[in-house]
Amino acid sequence: MLRFMTTVELVATGSELLNGRTVNTHAQRLARALMPLGLRLSRETSVPDDRAAIADAVRGALGRAEVVVVTGGLGPTADDVTREALADLLHTKLTLDEPSLDHIRRRCEQYGQMLTDSRRRQALVLEGAAVLSNRIGAAPGERLELEGGRTLFLLPGPPREFEAVLADHVVPWLREHAAAAPIVEHVVMVCGPGESDVIERLSAAGFEPGPLDLAYCAAPGQLEVRLTGSADVGPALAERARRLREILGSDVYAEAREDLVAVVGRLLAERGATVAVAESCTGGWIMQRLTSVPGSSAWFRGGVVAYANDVKSRWLEVPETLLREHGAVSEPVARAMAAAVRARFAADYGLATTGVAGPTGGTPEHPVGWVWWALADGRDTVARSRRFAGDRELVRQWAAQSTVDLLRRRLQGVL
Repeated sequence: MLRFMTTVELVATGSELLNGRTVNTHAQRLARALMPLGLRLSRETSVPDDRAAIADAVRGALGRAEVVVVTGGLGPTADDVTREALADLLHTKLTLDEPSLDHIRRRCEQYGQMLTDSRRRQALVLEGAAVLSNRIGAAPGERLELEGGRTLFLLPGPPREFEAVLADHVVPWLREHAAAAPIVEHVVMVCGPGESDVIERLSAAGFEPGPLDLAYCAAPGQLEVRLTGSADVGPALAERARRLREILGSDVYAEAREDLVAVVGRLLAERGATVAVAESCTGGWIMQRLTSVPGSSAWFRGGVVAYANDVKSRWLEVPETLLREHGAVSEPVARAMAAAVRARFAADYGLATTGVAGPTGGTPEHPVGWVWWALADGRDTVARSRRFAGDRELVRQWAAQSTVDLLRRRLQGVL
């Protein structure tokens, strides 16, 4: 068993985290940043924008953990009360940090904003705190060294600002001060089979993690398989990573925590190839994902969201006879869409989707969740189909991921 000498807790403030308006991603981001340092997040607590609730949560965390990270409530609005709550808890006062005020003033000038009293308020910090610059936003982070060897961090709530201050200040401080056993990690990213399918395959192949921890993290259309252990198990990690690759084969699209579209974009760029997309049930989801990759203009040609049958006929020249005889959700139509969008946009590859995302519109022949997707290139056209479980959004996510993965497999020569 690994022994962790430094305990870390997170207190996330914000009423929006508790009323369903905002998904709290801070625990995930912090835990991922801690893992390479040999640390684990021991607890996460979410509290509303209430001074008493914040003080109570932080008091409890400081009683258990050596490092407490508090996020949110450092902004300019009246419900940003984290500073005041902690000043009361620690029996200290707030002071104006002039460098932070200068930073806020420059941001206001840059974006044509007035330096109002509410914006000036973001430069208030707890007396005695080390001020942590925020390169993304206005309010700085803070670090306070407390009695008993406890350290308290205050970080901005907006995710990009939180990540910036975490990476620039918190992680370097923890790397220098935390006493923890180093951890090594190997990640295998899988597309195609679900979590239970991968578990069955590994079990059937007699895979044993040995001295390592084996864990999974599933998302629509992809699965992260993770091996972790102490630094002295490096040889075992390398051998078991090799076995994972061997067992999972072409379903592995990366051996790092990387998005599938980034992998596909890199493969297209390396080959100087281009792609165009025709989408029906996914409604532009694939195009949005592909163009989220920096540099995608070099390899993404364009696309068509052809939802209605007459649009499929007019814009993609899908023969009306195919639509009448086979229906829009069919292999012939998916193939025709992929070939047509490839030709229309003069791309090396054409992708297409057509299906029933639900919750209505299903038939006995094509039930809700049934999707056809296809790829066309200069060699031939291939199509795949599957019924995906879940609600409308989940079906569309799975369909988009599966379609992009079809291109990945062709580019890697395993299709």
